[in-house]
Amino acid sequence: MDQNLEKLVKLLEKDREIFQMLRQCPYEILRRFEVKDYEADQFVLNQGEIHNRFYIIASGYVDIYVESAHGKRYLLCTYMKGDYIGELEIFKQTGYISRIQSRGKVRILELDRTFFLQWIRTDKNFNEYMIRTLCDNSYRMCLNMGENTLYTLKQRICQYLLRNMEMDAKFVRSFMISSEVLSQQMAVTTRSVNRVLKQLREQGFIELEKGKISICDQQALEDILRKD
Repeated sequence: MDQNLEKLVKLLEKDREIFQMLRQCPYEILRRFEVKDYEADQFVLNQGEIHNRFYIIASGYVDIYVESAHGKRYLLCTYMKGDYIGELEIFKQTGYISRIQSRGKVRILELDRTFFLQWIRTDKNFNEYMIRTLCDNSYRMCLNMGENTLYTLKQRICQYLLRNMEMDAKFVRSFMISSEVLSQQMAVTTRSVNRVLKQLREQGFIELEKGKISICDQQALEDILRKD
């Protein structure tokens, strides 16, 4: 068994979520996967470029941006384990509609386009998984668009903080994030984000220290979300 296939088998044996995705993948396709580990910010797929590979996130977080001609970024969403990249562009080999960049270290399963197309023709399990998760992602995108339109910046920031508090058990009460990342998430200036964070800190709802946000009053943030 070659080293790459051995890494994949070990991953499937210990990770039930990834195993469920690949459990009916034909062996001749499975052996074509590459398991790649990237350091912080090193996994990048540029907007507008054509990439003839299909990517599955095995661990870590990957941010999805829309980038303007002047370099300004708007963070659409964050992908994590079990999410996949490239399904929209790979069929017609069109340029990526967004920019993709890892946040911290990530492990990615990569498959060339030719083998990906063979895979979806033969694997009913993965076809069903793709349909279900594409619907979930569409729902999530529409939800984000609605929040950006209907809620104030303060409510949107509270929503983001509460969601990230629940994303990873290690960050139940606090997590590291910069004002720049939040401004990209909200599609507003860093100054606007800092103004809201300062208000929340002065109200005693959060604490700020060198890029770390600690949530002191979860109920207060939830109450802000319920205000008209």
